[in-house]
Amino acid sequence: MEQETAGEKCVRPQEIAAWLVIVVLVTLIVKTLSFIFIPLSIAVLVFFAVGIPMEFLKRFGVPPWLRILLVVSFMLDGLYWIGGLLQANIMEFIGQIPIFKQKLSEYVALELQPFGVTVDQGKNILDAFVGGSEGKKMEPLGSFLHAAGGSFFRFVGNLVWVVLFLIFMLAERDGMENRLKNSFGERRADRIIRVGGRISQSIEQYLGLKTLISLLAGVLTTVALVLFGVQFALLWGVLAFLLNFIPNIGALIATVPPIVMALFQSGSPGFALMAGSVLVVIHLVVGNYLEPKIMGRGLNISPLVVLFALIFWGWMWGGVGMLLAVPITAAVNIALEEYNQDMPLVKMTRAE
Repeated sequence: MEQETAGEKCVRPQEIAAWLVIVVLVTLIVKTLSFIFIPLSIAVLVFFAVGIPMEFLKRFGVPPWLRILLVVSFMLDGLYWIGGLLQANIMEFIGQIPIFKQKLSEYVALELQPFGVTVDQGKNILDAFVGGSEGKKMEPLGSFLHAAGGSFFRFVGNLVWVVLFLIFMLAERDGMENRLKNSFGERRADRIIRVGGRISQSIEQYLGLKTLISLLAGVLTTVALVLFGVQFALLWGVLAFLLNFIPNIGALIATVPPIVMALFQSGSPGFALMAGSVLVVIHLVVGNYLEPKIMGRGLNISPLVVLFALIFWGWMWGGVGMLLAVPITAAVNIALEEYNQDMPLVKMTRAE
């Protein structure tokens, strides 16, 4: 009888194969229909993020339709001003790329002067190194920033989907519990509500603290670059704020553009290295000291799982997927913990 019981608990190969097929099919569907799932996922994330202001307005007796209008309007106004700021800085930066290139060419020629290299020859060497040419109107770095800006504003152009999803979710917020109970029954609805409450609380706490920490990193980055006299300091600060939402690698990526900017502006590797060292110290202190102290155990996800989540969702949805990787993984983790209390997806080692 014990052998039969043990055998019944074993997972059959057919079940494993079936689950693998389901996972592959779901992955293909989500990737293929990314134009729908991306705005839907963003809307769900924003839905959790605006839970605190929605409850705050509810306490003052603000009608549901007015609460939705105020929250959505505030969100759109913020996106409008941030998007306009980024676009203006990006366009100005692209316009100054020829000047930066000329300065860097002069520096290359200066360093190679003992070998008889002129400024024009230094320019040709630099063109060959970065893959540029006289006929190109936009250099690789400028093309990258231009594409990044275009992607952002394409997203803003399609923001109507996010807003529509969000409005319908917020409209159903107050009556969600009653609808779940009518649809699934009292017992199942209570479990769904409990899981949803845990997910909502965890993501709200994560987003709130992560926003404050990212804002601190962005402000310190801007101040440091202003003191060093690096151009477009506000742009790099906003970039640091946004990329800090990507765990582990976001802060590293955020330090590269201002270092390149410092090198282009000054033509001095020593100056760029000094500015970069200050930025690295800022991100190390904020990311490795302040963030663990403030967030504690966070979402109960191991760094290894976060890394795999970043790779997977980055492959699925690009940069937006990397931004959503941690909240999506946290939601899946909580759901699986509720599904099987003995086998959570990830357990972090508690600090002693």
